[in-house]
This record gives sequence, C-alpha cells and structure tokens, in this order.
Amino acid sequence: MSVKQGPGKQVVKSVSGRFMSGQLIAIMGPSGAGKSSLLNVISGYKSAGVTGELLVNGQPREERLFKRSSCYITQEDLHQPLLTVREAMDVAAKFKLPKGVKKPSSDILHQLGLLEHQHTRTDQLSGGQKKRLSIALELVNNPPVFFLDEPTSGLDTVTTMQCVKLLKQLARQGRTVVCTIHQPAASLFEMFDQVYVLADGRCIYQGDTDAMVPFLSSVGLVCPRHHNPADFIIEVTENPQNITMLSDEMLNGRMYKSNKMDATINEPINVPIDNIPLKICYQIEDESGETEIVLSNEKCTFKVKQLNESSNSTTSMDQISRDNSSLEWMKIQESTKQYPTTYFQQFSILLRRMLLQISRNRQALWIQTIHHVMCAVLIGLCFFGMANDGTQMFNHLKLCVGIVIFFSYTQIMVPVLVYPQEVKLVKKEHFNCWYSLLPYYAALTVSKLPVQISLNMVFCTIVFFMVGVPFSVIRFIVFCLIGNILSMVSEGLGMAIGSMFSVRNGCAIGPAVIAPFLGLAIYGFDFAHKIPLLMNIIMKTSFIRCGVVAMVLTVFGFGRKPLECTDVYCHFAKPDVLLQYLDIDKSSVWLEILIMISIMVTIRFLCYMGLRYRFAT
Repeated sequence: MSVKQGPGKQVVKSVSGRFMSGQLIAIMGPSGAGKSSLLNVISGYKSAGVTGELLVNGQPREERLFKRSSCYITQEDLHQPLLTVREAMDVAAKFKLPKGVKKPSSDILHQLGLLEHQHTRTDQLSGGQKKRLSIALELVNNPPVFFLDEPTSGLDTVTTMQCVKLLKQLARQGRTVVCTIHQPAASLFEMFDQVYVLADGRCIYQGDTDAMVPFLSSVGLVCPRHHNPADFIIEVTENPQNITMLSDEMLNGRMYKSNKMDATINEPINVPIDNIPLKICYQIEDESGETEIVLSNEKCTFKVKQLNESSNSTTSMDQISRDNSSLEWMKIQESTKQYPTTYFQQFSILLRRMLLQISRNRQALWIQTIHHVMCAVLIGLCFFGMANDGTQMFNHLKLCVGIVIFFSYTQIMVPVLVYPQEVKLVKKEHFNCWYSLLPYYAALTVSKLPVQISLNMVFCTIVFFMVGVPFSVIRFIVFCLIGNILSMVSEGLGMAIGSMFSVRNGCAIGPAVIAPFLGLAIYGFDFAHKIPLLMNIIMKTSFIRCGVVAMVLTVFGFGRKPLECTDVYCHFAKPDVLLQYLDIDKSSVWLEILIMISIMVTIRFLCYMGLRYRFAT
C-alpha cells in the first residue's frame, strides 16, 4: 500500500501488514513517519492518493459494511457541547441501533467508569474521561474494529495507563484495536500485543512486542539492558541505513515476527487486516425480557430470557448466558442498509439535539438578544422619526442600507467563527455512520430558524416604529420578511466559509467575500439612469443590492402617501419621484425577494456540496 500527500510526496511507501482480532496493536514511529496517514487509510478515513489493496478475512474489503463494523476515534476528543454524558450516550444509541433494540448505555458507562459522571456535561469532563466517553459512544453498537489516533496524547501517566488497559480489555473481548502512539514508556509498551513500526514511510518491524528486541539483536542492533525498547527502535531510525536494512529484513511489512518459539511468519502481500469478525447481530427487545447484542462470525443469533426471569436484571453486552436450557435461539436477518435509522428519524434526532443545545446556551442567547436590541435602538435613535420627512431623502437611503448591512454582517461572522469546530465533530460522527449528511444539514438549517426569526422580528419591530415608517400590515410583513431572508442568505454564506476554512482564514475570507456584494449595493444611486444594462445585471447578483432595493420599495411603495414637507419645496416628498430618481419605479419588491431567495438556495447548496467534498477527502 502506498499513500501520497500533495504533489509528488509519498508518505507511506508500498507497505504491507496484518492486524488480527483479539489483539491490541500499536502503530509506532518517529514524527512524520506516516503513522496517522496509515491509520487514516486502513480505517477508510482517507482515500485520496491511496494505491494498494485492503483485505478483510482474505477478501476485498466492502467499504460500506466495513464502515458499519468499525469506528474511528480521532486524537482530539470532540463531543457535542452542552449535553450530559448520559444524553450523549442515548443520542448515540438512537443513531447506531435499530428501533426496538435495548440501549446498553448504563452497562457501557458502568464498564468504563463513567456511570457516576452520567449527569456531567461533556465539556466539564477531564481528559481521561473524555477519551473514555469517546470510546463509550462508539461501543453502543459493539463494533468489532476500533481505530484510535494518538489515544494517549495529552494524558498524564496514570490516565494513560488506564486508557491503554481499557483498550486491552476491549481487545480481549474479541475486537481488533489499532492505535497510533508516538513513544510509549516501557511499562506501557509491554501492554501492547503487537507493534507496527514505521520510519520514513516504510515498515521496519511488525510482530509481537516481546519479539522486537530479539529481532533487533539478530540484525546487529542490540538494545542496551534496562533501555526502553520503544525508545531504542525510534533511536535507530535516526540512521537512514538502519531504516533500509530493517525494511528489507521485514520485507516492508510482509514479514511477521512472533515470540512463539522465535517463529517468523511470511505473510502474503497486501493483507493489512485479517481475522475480523464483521457480522453484528442485533437482538430486538420484546415482551419476553431483556436483550443482548451478539457478535458472530458464523450465524446471527441471539438469546432471549424467559418470562419468569427478573425484569430488573441486566446483562453485559459482551457476555452470553451459559444456561442454554432457559434460552430460546432466534435469528435476525442482517441489515444491508448503511444506517440503522431512516433519514426522517435521523433528522428528528438531530433536530431535538440541536434545539436542546441552543436552549441550554443561555449566554449566547442573551448576547444575541442584547446585540439585536441595542443595534435596533441605536439605528432607531439615529433616524428617529425621519421616515416621514420629505426633506431627508438621503437619510432614507442610509436607513435602508444600514438595516441591510446589519443583517449581512451580523449573520455572516457568527458561523465563520463557530462552525469550523463543529465541522470536525460532524465529520467524525458522519464517518462512523451515525447519520447521513442530508438530514444533518436539514436539521441544522431548521434548528436555527426559531431564534433567528424571533430576534430578527424584535429588531425589525423596534426599527420600524422608531423611525416612523407608516404602518400597514403588508408593509410591516414585507419589511420583516426582507430582513429574515437577508439574515438567512448571510448565514448561509458564513456557513459555506466556515465549512471550508479554519477560523483564522475564515475571519479574513468572510469580509473579503462580502465586500464585493457591498460595493455593488451602494453603486450608482446618484446616477441610476446612466448605469449600463450589463452593470445592472451584475448588480442583481448582489443579495445586499437586492435587499436595499427591496427595502426602499417596501418603505416607499405599497401606495404610500406623500411625505411631510417642512421646507418651501420638497422634491422627493412624493414617493414615486424618489423611486423614479433611483430607477427602481418599475421594479417589483416580489422579484427582488425572489432573487434573494434564489441566491440563498444557491449559497446553501454550495455549502452542502462543500461539506460533502470535505467529508469525502
């Protein structure tokens, strides 16, 4: 297998190997050796630039089935904020288990020592607790394959030892557990069953941990007594000749060293993963009693307790009762769907989760409320009572432009600052087959509407009445409608930027992207009749321009009576004169709204496609 990263850079160079079930396996190597790249490839997290073959049980890997039967836990422990541990587990169970299957949340939390913290919010957990929660969330559907990227990174010695012991316990239950690790201590290194060492993108050792020191001695690299073998093999990679020699001795991963009678096993080429039980059998809960989830390599079967058993008894998902006489065997047809839940169920679960998180984020709600109210009051004070003054034509335009700019800049920057972090978490959950991207995106859009529309209505109401716009039901409704559409267009643009760029880059790209829209919005008001046709068409691509035009048509349209005039002569006292001067007297507010909606749909579609592209790479 080979992996290329960027033009002409090969980070993993034609390596081979095997990872067996029931084993805790470490991928080791110096910085830049290709550990994370190799883990990303064998887990399926990365597919671009990869050549080679991945086999499961000697057969070509079926990606959809393998993704459902494995999980990938990233180095950074990302969890949904503002949810408790128990709530996070219950949500994971709803996604990962079919309807009717008992949710083993309590059993898993108890096994991982998190039951006493089940009511603690995820952002208040310690580093070790977050790592255990990451594992617990993926244990819900009992996957037989675990991939972990640097699971001990950032943990203290005691927590690191507890984490590795937990991983070894999971491996002893029949799972394949593969993790990258940089340079473990000797006591930690001994806990791994197998080690796969990379250097300069090549495999320099693969086999049992106990067999590594004898192997190095056999090629003339004697590890000093009382020296950490993990440190020693990293040290020998400082010499490029040692890397070449060890890679040739191991046949770049086709050789496997075992400590059983100093055995040396020659493995076939391109067998990275072997002996993985992939069938997951779900047992449906019914009136007859408790249920279990069973892993099987043969047939999907499960055992049901009899009616006379205690209803409050609990069973571990990793144990099967030995009393076969009191059990009834049944079969379940294995699901061929990628997700255990339907798209509508995913949308419903995601929407409830997002609304719960929004309602709990009281600080953000207060900040947004104060921001909208203060800005509305300031704009209202600046233009207080001017909307019916025939001498204030330019102030009328400033008012409309100011309202549109408020909605544009307010909504574009929040997603740019917040969304990049959420994208990382969503990518992990999507990759681990929690939910599809489409219901997530739909739930994300819908969940923001209640707060967004409510705050926009508060802002529009304050401004509308403070500046003195003549009230009519249709004018007020359209006034608020334009504000909400502008808000959603800007938010979609911010989400598109946040989904593709980091916070640092997004802060520069956000204002840079909106600047051309703003320039087109204020262009040519003083010589509107002289603007060329081509330029008029280009200006229609600016949602800010459309918003300004629609706002002016709303304020001065809908049969508005002449404005009050305190001077001898007010040229723009009649609304029609102002609309003719701006060359928008023949424009329709509904057409401008339709154009803004079209731009909104286009931007949000581009955001969705950007997420698909990012999740696919």
